Amino acid sequence: MTLQEKIKLVRTSQKLTQDNFSEIIGIPKTSLRKYETGEREPSGKALLKIIESYPQFALWITTGETIPEGGQVMPGETKIQMGYSGVPAELLDAAFERMLTASIALGWLTPKPEIQFSMLADLLRHDFVAEGGKLVEQSEDERDAV
Repeated sequence: MTLQEKIKLVRTSQKLTQDNFSEIIGIPKTSLRKYETGEREPSGKALLKIIESYPQFALWITTGETIPEGGQVMPGETKIQMGYSGVPAELLDAAFERMLTASIALGWLTPKPEIQFSMLADLLRHDFVAEGGKLVEQSEDERDAV
């Protein structure tokens, strides 16, 4: 894909007109039109303005590559993927417990006897995996080694 096609795809994926896009990135509309038609190559300064406004596309614009687990995607990719190795389940559980404890202490949540925290933790794990996260369970030997 050419640079002119990439610039146009960034704009159209955000559902912006040339007027809106040029205003957001801070370059004249006439320059943007010339970049998109291939009439003129964008300057480094113009590319930096696009990347500063849409940092999630920086790697793709410059190299054509993506690293979804690092937040570097191409236009149209909607989900950021988790890393290949995943998140230790114990780490997710501990973070959830701290957040829940703080929420109760701040008065944001009121504990109810019929709702067990383990049920909420299970729901969090389920939703985490449903959104593309990967949980890594440690074996007893690994836990003992820590």
